[in-house]
Amino acid sequence: MTIEVIGYIVFLLGAFGIVLGARFAIAVLCLSVLFGAAAAIQLPSLGGSSIQPSHLLLFSLIACCMLRPRLIQQALASAAYPGPGFWFAGYILFSVLSAFFLPRIFQGATLVYSSARGASGVMSTIASPLSPGSSNLTQSVYLLSDLACFAVVCGLAQLGHARFLAQTLVMTAVTCFALACLDVATFMAGQPEWLDFIRNANYTMHTAETMSGFKRIVGSYPEASAYGSAALAYFTFTVMLWLERFPSRLAGFAALSIGVTILLCTSTTAYIAGALLLSAVIAFSLNQLVIGRTTTRHAAFLSVTLFVVPAAVIGLMLIPDAWNAVNDLASLTLVDKLESQSGEERTAWNTLALTAFVETATFGGGLGTVRASSFPAALLSNIGVAGMVLFLVFVHSLLNAARSKKRPERLGRTIEDRTIGLAAIFASMAQIASATVSASGTDLGLLFSITAGLAAGCLTRPDASRERFAQPHLSRTSASLTTLPVLVSR
Repeated sequence: MTIEVIGYIVFLLGAFGIVLGARFAIAVLCLSVLFGAAAAIQLPSLGGSSIQPSHLLLFSLIACCMLRPRLIQQALASAAYPGPGFWFAGYILFSVLSAFFLPRIFQGATLVYSSARGASGVMSTIASPLSPGSSNLTQSVYLLSDLACFAVVCGLAQLGHARFLAQTLVMTAVTCFALACLDVATFMAGQPEWLDFIRNANYTMHTAETMSGFKRIVGSYPEASAYGSAALAYFTFTVMLWLERFPSRLAGFAALSIGVTILLCTSTTAYIAGALLLSAVIAFSLNQLVIGRTTTRHAAFLSVTLFVVPAAVIGLMLIPDAWNAVNDLASLTLVDKLESQSGEERTAWNTLALTAFVETATFGGGLGTVRASSFPAALLSNIGVAGMVLFLVFVHSLLNAARSKKRPERLGRTIEDRTIGLAAIFASMAQIASATVSASGTDLGLLFSITAGLAAGCLTRPDASRERFAQPHLSRTSASLTTLPVLVSR
């Protein structure tokens, strides 16, 4: 085991989180999710595997909760029937059970693509007969981590910390934009290695690639599609907060800046999923207009997306050089993508994954057994129809919680909860949309658990007696919060 420099920083922040309280710990965790290409600990004995900073900090957050009975009680209560947490826990636990039983039941029954590490520690995808492997264990650990993160965030939101969590995510979005700018700046300066200390994981890094003259923005992630997926979630969250007049001065700036980087990141995943989510936000704004709840921000958003942007595209067509560059980029990322080597490989992964789903009698091969290139295909091939149904029921429960709040609210706090909850649901749907385009497995990651947990916590807690009665239980001293003045500003 080798501890990297960033690992020592993570251990220090984790220790501070245990001492200073859950608010500090969750804020640091949210920021650490950005470092998708970083490794805090290298594990050469396990084929060069690595542990990311976010998962180490999650253990710190869990330890922090264990020292505060009120918070751990509320976190456990988030899994109560029939709320979204119950179905999410059911989906996770079923997936973990499948990892230990299904690969052995259907061993050798079909041919699957799976991830394996070569002698150099680099991940590669190979076709082999279905069999148990180390990925069954690692994927189980990842999903259980997702469940723990969901429960803690949901508990914090139900204890009156939804606004703090929302402001933390807004600040994280601004940090994501700053890291994207740093990525482009170091590339333009010819010194991309300056960011190697946060790109030290044993992944294949695509940090210095260009497409049709555009630098592929990766930020602190290993590739453009990973950055685009995360940026789309932050964009959707912040634009919804801005539309619904959440009291944050940075929400609008974060949405605009992140939106520009999504347009320039050259990620097919971000473009396709972004078009779907942008359509959903437009539909939401139109619905607000129809029911008479529109504001000047909704009107401005609709004007820009429905009139200004199309007019700008028409104007761009009148400039041949600029239009040709944009047209070439669109062709490479959208039209010609399936015909590329990457597109053909991903099509083969999905084809073999769906074949495995059929040849395992729709039960799936078990969590972590089959690699695909689309979230639905990964769900079906790994955990079968039952796992897919559990996940869909969870999503329906989350959306149903949002619909149940569309009644006249009695308290201003309830209106704020609904705003944050809606923004978190849209961010969660953005991540599902991105995963549907290009995810290789069933793990949606800690960012999804944070947004989904925030949505569940905001939209399912009681309407009354919800002020910050539990704040003394979450921190040993109020002075500790001064370490994050920007995040706790109200």
